[in-house]
Amino acid sequence: MKIDKIIEEAKDAADKYNLHFVEIDRTEDIISLRLLIDNEIFIQIYGNIEKNKLNLVLVFKKRRLYGYDSEGGKYHCHPLDNPDRHIFVDKRKSIHEFVQESMKFLEESNLL
Repeated sequence: MKIDKIIEEAKDAADKYNLHFVEIDRTEDIISLRLLIDNEIFIQIYGNIEKNKLNLVLVFKKRRLYGYDSEGGKYHCHPLDNPDRHIFVDKRKSIHEFVQESMKFLEESNLL
């Protein structure tokens, strides 16, 4: 995955869900983004191309509610019911999938 592809997918997701796209930091191999939902809720996206890493985190009041991490071809989830847990999974979650699941959870939990 390339930096430009991560940015493009994040911008597409932000547009689809009417989120505010913010680029926090970028180098040749690293990108850090936020999709702002409101003052206390955002999705953090961190990519490191050299390490084949893509971390996706739903944050509420400075705490992880849900996450999906990948590094070096290994993937794990921090589930909604226990975000401190690590559940190893077989494939990387796309930014679109993660944002869709996060928005659904926030709506069902009346956090939006």
